[in-house]
Amino acid sequence: MTKLIRNFALLATFFAVLTNVATPNAVSAQEVRHVIIIGVDGLSTDGVLKAQAPTLHDMMANGSWSMHARGVMPTSSAANWASIINGVGPEQHGVNNNDWWVGAASITTSVTGSGGFFPSIFQIIHDQHPEWEVGSIYHWEGFSSLYDRRFVDYDIHGQDEGETARLAIDYIKAKRPQFLFIHLDNVDHAGHVDGHGTQSYYDAVAKADVLIGQIRQTLIEAGMMDDSVILVTADHGGVGKGHGGETMPELEIPWIVYGKNINPGEVDLPINTFDTTATAAWLLGLKTPYAWLGRPIRQILKGEAAPEQTYRVSSFYAAPVIEPVGHGNSPAGGLFVGQRAQMSLRNPNPLGELRYTLDGSIPTIASTLYIRPVDIERSTIVRVVLFVDGQPASVPSTGLFRVLDRAAETTHGLNYNVYLLPDGPVRLPDFSRLQPADSGKAYEFSIDGLKVPRGDNIAVAFEGFIHIPADGTYKFSLASDDGSKLYIDGATVVDNDGDHGVVTVSGEIELAAGKHPIRVEWYNGGGGSWLGAYLEGPGMLRQFIDPNLLTLR
Repeated sequence: MTKLIRNFALLATFFAVLTNVATPNAVSAQEVRHVIIIGVDGLSTDGVLKAQAPTLHDMMANGSWSMHARGVMPTSSAANWASIINGVGPEQHGVNNNDWWVGAASITTSVTGSGGFFPSIFQIIHDQHPEWEVGSIYHWEGFSSLYDRRFVDYDIHGQDEGETARLAIDYIKAKRPQFLFIHLDNVDHAGHVDGHGTQSYYDAVAKADVLIGQIRQTLIEAGMMDDSVILVTADHGGVGKGHGGETMPELEIPWIVYGKNINPGEVDLPINTFDTTATAAWLLGLKTPYAWLGRPIRQILKGEAAPEQTYRVSSFYAAPVIEPVGHGNSPAGGLFVGQRAQMSLRNPNPLGELRYTLDGSIPTIASTLYIRPVDIERSTIVRVVLFVDGQPASVPSTGLFRVLDRAAETTHGLNYNVYLLPDGPVRLPDFSRLQPADSGKAYEFSIDGLKVPRGDNIAVAFEGFIHIPADGTYKFSLASDDGSKLYIDGATVVDNDGDHGVVTVSGEIELAAGKHPIRVEWYNGGGGSWLGAYLEGPGMLRQFIDPNLLTLR
C-alpha cells in the first residue's frame, strides 16, 4: 500500500509539473476576451508602408506584424476571405471565385459544416460558446455569402466604408462582442479604379487607417482594449488596376496584431492567410477542428518562444532592385529601341552584396559582383541575388531587357488595330465583324505605350511575322487581363480567353526554322489591363518574345 501511495504521489507530481509548464501560456491567451479582425479588401503591403497610416504604423510599433503573409490562389476576394474565416484554402472550403454560392460549387467542402458550408470561425464559436456575442459587419456584400449567417448575432452590410465603421463602433459600444469581423472595401475599389501604387490608392489606405483608429479608440473608451486583440489583414494586394494573377504583389498581404500581451516586433515566420482565424481561436481559448489547416502564430504573445526553424523565411531579406524598375505587371528592364540600355542594381538591405548573371541562370557566389551600372547591348535576362556571409540570402530578382538596334526599326515590329467593344464583354470578339477605330506599329506584344482611345471595352489585334532560329518545339505563353489568344501560321497555339485578372496560359508547337505569320488578340472589359507574350525553345530560356525576332513582312 505504501508503494502504491508513493507511486500515486509521483504521478501527481509529474502532472503538476506539466500543468505548471503549460499554465503561463494558456493563461496569457485566455486573458484575451475579445478578438476583432479588421479585413481591408485589396490592402497591399506597399499600401501599408507608403500611405499616411499612423494607426497601422503605431500598431506595428507596439504589436506583432509581418508584411510577407500570403493569401491563397486565386488572388480573388471570395477565395481569400473564405480561407480566412474557414482556416483552410479553396481546395478544402470550395470557394474559388467571386460568383460562388453555397449549393452551386464545383468543389465540395472536405468536411460538412452547417447548411453546406465549411465550418467557419462563426460556427466554431457558436458550437463551443453559444452564449458569446458574435458579429460580422461588411462593406462588400459578397462577404455574407461565404458563411452560415445563422451563427452570427449581428450580421449587417454597410453601404460604404464610413457607415461600416460606424455600425461596428455602435455595435462594440452596445454589445461588447467576444468576436467581431469587420470588412472594409474602399481600398480595393481605389485599386480597381485608379490603380495600386497611385496617390488615390494611398489616400484610400489613409482613410481606412482613420476608420481603424476610430474603432480602436472605441475599444479604449469602452474599457475593452485591456483584454482585446485587434488583427488587421487583407485578402490580396494588386498590380496595376487588378488582381487575380500569380505575382507576389498580389499574393503578399499585411498581417498586424495589436493588443493584450502582444509581443512588439516583426514576426519572422511563414504566415498563411488561413492562420488568421486559427490564431484568433487560440487567443479565445477555442478548440479548432482537425479539418482546419491553419495554425496559431503563437510567437505574437509575450512569453511564447519562437519555434525552431530549419529554413529561413525567404522574405527575411528584401530582394535586390533592378533598375529601370518594373511598373505594374511589367518586369524590370524594359524595351529599348534605338537607344542605350543600362542596368543598375540597388540593395535595399543594410548588409550583403549583389551578384548577377546576364544569361538567365541563378547567380552563385562565383557570379559577377555588382560594382557599377552595366551597359546592356542585346536582349538579356538579368538575374540578381543578395549574398550575406557568402550565402544566398534572397529570392532572385529578374529583369527582362529587350534591345532593338536603330538600324532594325524600319523592318522590325508589328502592325496593330484597335477596336471599340460594347459594354461588358466577357470574351474576345469576332474581329471580322468589326472596323478598327485606330491602328499603328508596335515592337512587341504589349499594350504598354499604345495610344488607345479608352481603357475599358476595348480590343487590340497584333499581326506580323516571327523568325524561328532553329527547328524544334517552341512554347508560347500569354499573360493577360482580360482575355487573349495567340496564333502561329493561322493555328491557335495559346487560348487565354475570358474575363479574368492576369492569368498565364501556355501552348506548344513544332516549328521549322524560318519565318512564320503570328497574330495576338487581346481585350479588356474593365478594371485592370495587361498583356505580355513569352517564348521559350531550343537554347532559349523563357523570356518576352524578343523584338529582334518580329518583323512586319
